[in-house]
Amino acid sequence: MIQRNSVPILEFDPNPESLIEPSKLVERRNIPSHCVMVFFRDVLEALKREGRLVEVASFVCETVELPVYEMEVEGRKFCITQAFLGSAGIAGQLEELIAMGIEKFIVVGGAGVLRKDIAVGHLILPRSAIRDEGVSYHYLPPSREVDCPVGSFAILEREMKKTGIPYLSGKTWTTDAFYRETRDKVDLRIEEGCLTVEMESAALFAVATFRKVSLAQILYGGDDVSGERWDHRSWQGRSEIRRNLCELALRICLEL
Repeated sequence: MIQRNSVPILEFDPNPESLIEPSKLVERRNIPSHCVMVFFRDVLEALKREGRLVEVASFVCETVELPVYEMEVEGRKFCITQAFLGSAGIAGQLEELIAMGIEKFIVVGGAGVLRKDIAVGHLILPRSAIRDEGVSYHYLPPSREVDCPVGSFAILEREMKKTGIPYLSGKTWTTDAFYRETRDKVDLRIEEGCLTVEMESAALFAVATFRKVSLAQILYGGDDVSGERWDHRSWQGRSEIRRNLCELALRICLEL
């Protein structure tokens, strides 16, 4: 039963059934059970030009269509798709991918950094996320943070250690309002130990926990919001970093 609250977003409903169930709307597909969700359109376009992608499904909404591709690496097949920006969009996308039959996910993207010593391109593994967005409160009871699914994170960290690639792991701050990252709020998140700020992690972890699927995330250090002024650091132009990160995610995903 819902407990009424003066703040509507805190009125969590534990009922697992909703009026609109993705499993009843989305056709289950004969596609691989592993999927990499990437925010880098340039990487997907390059893979498509190279003839490595075969479209097998798509996520369609009123404003965008995001193809789901099948790809083969070292004789093993998996899905790869462009991730929807923002917590609400990517939660709906993840729901439909799960309904299609996908059970294991690695999500890769960039994030703003909250420490100046985190260089552009340095890898960060979010272990938990501050829930400063809206989606997660519809999937899990209210709390300050949500953890990355523990088993998935353990596999991700194990595989990262095997590569020898330097990385950080810790807390990220998920927000819906990138134009409202105020100085005081940034300072508060830094005090809480957040390494990064982004717009999806809390929602992804909440949906994955609710649906009982495997999911972990790899971020790379992008713009710097830790100082008095925003430093873009030309982070979106690092095409080599983005391509290498996707190739890494593909291999780790198959270990989930």
